[in-house]
Amino acid sequence: MSPFIARDAELARITAAWDRLRSGGGPAAVTLVGEAGIGKTRLLREAVAALAPPLVLAGTARADGAAPHDWFAAATAAADRPDATDERLWRVLRQEPAGDTGPWPLPDGALLRGAMRTVRRLVGAGPALLAVDDLHWFDPESLALWSELATDWDLPVLLLAAGRPPEEARHPAAAARALARLAAAPVADAIALRPLTAAETGALLGADATPAAARAVHRRTGGNPFWVKELAAAGAATSPLPGRLASLVRSRLAGEEPPVWRLARGLALLGERTDTAVAAGVLGTALLEAALPSLTAAGVVVHDGDALRFPHALMREAFAATALPDEAAALHRAALDAALARGDDPAVAAHAAALGETGLAAAAADRTATRQLDSWHLESAQRTAEAALAAAPDHTGLRYCAGQAALLSGDYSAAALHFGHLSRTGTGPERCIAHLRLAETAWHQGRIADQWALLAAAEALAEPGSAEHGRCLTGRAQAMVRAADYPGLPAVCDEADALLARHGLHVQRRSIAISRATALHYLGDTDAAVRTLHEVWRDAEADGDLRKLGRAVNNLLAVHLADLPEPQAWRLYDRAVAAVGDLGMASWGGKITRVAADAATGFGDLDRAWNLLSARARIETDPHERAVLAAKAGLLAVERDDLDTAERLCREGLDLVAGMDQGWVVTYPHWLAAALAARRDDLGRTEPGRTELETALRAYRDAVPPDLHRLREPRVIEVARLAQDRGTEPDALRRFLTDCLGTVPAPGSSPEADLMWMESRLRQGDWTGALTLLDGALAADQPHRRSTAHTRAAEAHRRLGDRTTALAHARTALALLSRWPGHRRDRAAALVDALTAAPMTATLTARETDVLRAAAQGATNRRIAADLGISERTVEVHMSRLLAKTGTAGRTELVARYLQDA
Repeated sequence: MSPFIARDAELARITAAWDRLRSGGGPAAVTLVGEAGIGKTRLLREAVAALAPPLVLAGTARADGAAPHDWFAAATAAADRPDATDERLWRVLRQEPAGDTGPWPLPDGALLRGAMRTVRRLVGAGPALLAVDDLHWFDPESLALWSELATDWDLPVLLLAAGRPPEEARHPAAAARALARLAAAPVADAIALRPLTAAETGALLGADATPAAARAVHRRTGGNPFWVKELAAAGAATSPLPGRLASLVRSRLAGEEPPVWRLARGLALLGERTDTAVAAGVLGTALLEAALPSLTAAGVVVHDGDALRFPHALMREAFAATALPDEAAALHRAALDAALARGDDPAVAAHAAALGETGLAAAAADRTATRQLDSWHLESAQRTAEAALAAAPDHTGLRYCAGQAALLSGDYSAAALHFGHLSRTGTGPERCIAHLRLAETAWHQGRIADQWALLAAAEALAEPGSAEHGRCLTGRAQAMVRAADYPGLPAVCDEADALLARHGLHVQRRSIAISRATALHYLGDTDAAVRTLHEVWRDAEADGDLRKLGRAVNNLLAVHLADLPEPQAWRLYDRAVAAVGDLGMASWGGKITRVAADAATGFGDLDRAWNLLSARARIETDPHERAVLAAKAGLLAVERDDLDTAERLCREGLDLVAGMDQGWVVTYPHWLAAALAARRDDLGRTEPGRTELETALRAYRDAVPPDLHRLREPRVIEVARLAQDRGTEPDALRRFLTDCLGTVPAPGSSPEADLMWMESRLRQGDWTGALTLLDGALAADQPHRRSTAHTRAAEAHRRLGDRTTALAHARTALALLSRWPGHRRDRAAALVDALTAAPMTATLTARETDVLRAAAQGATNRRIAADLGISERTVEVHMSRLLAKTGTAGRTELVARYLQDA
């Protein structure tokens, strides 16, 4: 079965309705409405599996040959007749032969009332799930029954109905009434199933699908899951529609008259979406009036405001393919003349290309793609430009639009292709800008060395003092921000800003302002950085400069969000997301989400951090950003003990970073691999003799060179701590740290190092020495790290016999994890419980305690007797009493219990 994609939120809404029903009352009703193939049936099945109701009555309406009571007959096919239900009524409702009794004359409404009583008897005290698929094909009697069920107060059922919009129903008015009744149930939710996004389409296609292929399939299918899977199964993601699929699409018009087919062909040749007035002018008003109702009833075209459109490109392709060459040429000529008359560039480009008029098509496509790019309609701009490039491959305007749209939308392979072509064939300035864009593309793909080489190539092509020189300096400044090379950045920004101002490139000056502000923050002047980023945010938003707005918002959140009080921080985040909007989040959402998730982690809110990361990781198109999001989400999954999810995210991240040299990205999934191995070992899930954690440590060490490890020293120490916690030998840990960092970080060098040394001293039995590092470890910026420090302090104080202080630390540790569910909080709670319980020695006499303490130190009975000045026989008596009082079976268990309680 194909993966269940992008319907988690809808499934959660169904689950919520079921939970409300189970808490009392009813009925509850959830309707799933969407076009054919959108995933209604799959969601129904997933809901039944997830809810696991004690009783399910489910039926599917028949598309052909519907008869009265179809749903009741299908839903009760395997049910026994309830007691007190008339046999004749039961047979009629189940569409069974009447037998020898002959026709059964009944007054109006009697069957409906009888059906209601029977359903009530079947349901009993409930709760039950009543489900229907393809409600739009229902017979009137079934629609009437479902309408009544929705209004039957206290009926303990969830009514789950899936169907197309009522206008596509066999009985539109009755279907609309039934949906209205369901929407008025005591607990009601109407879910309109949306198409998949391009990223979700890629997820459905599988890991082998490239982003470009996913976008192509998404454009052709409109994100309809059925057609996505059909295209993939036919191996025709980007090739012409196979005959079988084309026939399947065209079967909707089986039996229709020639004018209906002629209109379908004509609209298909005009395009995926056509103004109704344009269609009437080219095809004729009479044809539209005669044939359009049949097309809309069959779902071939739909009304979209003042336009007509096909539900997805596949539908248009299937009908356009049936046009003969002369018919197609005549229609394109008429459509081109009309488009030129009204100045419709997109239509001119399409119809001129169809007629082979390349120059006219390329010029119109260039104007169209430029407008689409300026409006941030990136997919449309890329599609328009690439379609025209097929006939005019050296058109520099089209090439730039296609490359820039691809770069901004995350289609980095296409961006590299287009800017690579332009870097070879363009003029000097065009080649310079192409190299700059290739450098940016390389960074997004995790190829840092290539980024710097391409920047140098761009600078070599720029005339000193030119506008291109200013743009090159702008690109270098942004690369320096990414490399955390802040000391030299202000000078580069000053030089670039002067050049950009001289050439009137005021929009580009915003980019320099953002880079300078980011450097100021890391150089210690956060107030100035925040002021500047707010100013750029305001100016970019006023001018509609979405690219600079997205970067300003992201960098402001990165330098400021975690420093704010939590309520204020989330207000700023909400403002930021609203400011950049859906289009900005498409490009900058990964970075913005990552910053927000880091803030949530800093506030100790695991669920918020998890929800942010897991939702964004599924749809992120930037490879390095997706790798980081997946790894961060995986680390939180380990915290939650959801190791299956962590494993999936780890594999995804490791696949994404293969071939990258972006050190901070590459080590993230290896960190997750180490955390996963350590947790499996902690749970005893590793096989005997396995060295999974050792393998993970070696892979982390070898992932990047030592100079890149040193830039992320806290991360290296955290990986070492994972191994330390699982008992890795000190010598092995020292080798790991030295291989990565060149040295072993000393106590006092960082909070991470202090926590590592604190744990080391605890393992050596140096309780007092461990406590000297507590203050340093508590400087960690994340509550769950500080919680670990308090837990270690509690252990040290307990070993020193100070249970009161130990309990105070344990309670502080638990409080820090109040919003951090998982194994870490469970351990803190267990520690509090252990310290709250009466100690083992509470019921012992002083002499018994002395004997037990000496035994725990390894002394024999003879040595204990000598040390305490008593006979060996008296020691044996005390030991017998100790075993009886503690309920232990022998000396070994007794000592182990004592040490655990100490």
